[in-house]
Amino acid sequence: MEIITAKGAHAGQMDPIKKTLISNSLLSGHDDMGNYNKGICHDVVAYALYMRGAAISPSELVQFHAQGWLNKFDYSSGEKWDGYSIIPKGKAIGFYRVRDKTWFHSAITTGSGTEIRSVNGFSLGTAWSVPVDMKWVLGKRNSDGTFNYDGTKIEVYISSL
Repeated sequence: MEIITAKGAHAGQMDPIKKTLISNSLLSGHDDMGNYNKGICHDVVAYALYMRGAAISPSELVQFHAQGWLNKFDYSSGEKWDGYSIIPKGKAIGFYRVRDKTWFHSAITTGSGTEIRSVNGFSLGTAWSVPVDMKWVLGKRNSDGTFNYDGTKIEVYISSL
């Protein structure tokens, strides 16, 4: 199965202004990511970043899949979220489970406070059409900089990509 749909491939070849318009429509929820990309959380975040003009090439869009995006996102080199700061629109967010040292989810910010969109992430973004407020889902940050989520401690990072 192809991850990028025919519509997504066509949109990805448009000029930067049209890609920005589509990106804004996706991040605002006026358009559904499923029309463009059928992948898991990391794939849809990469596509959204690409449409916003991030340093992702067309060949990378077809080459990388799923966990293959994690090196590109390089979350561990990004800023650790403090639990309350507003995050600018179009930033990739990585969720790291401390117990098994695993990046288990990616999402992208909508530009509305601490709101994100993603897929396959349960309360951190099950469906693109339903935005999630990280402050509400994660609650207060622990003194060690982690959050309690799904019975374990996690950290949240903002990619510099």
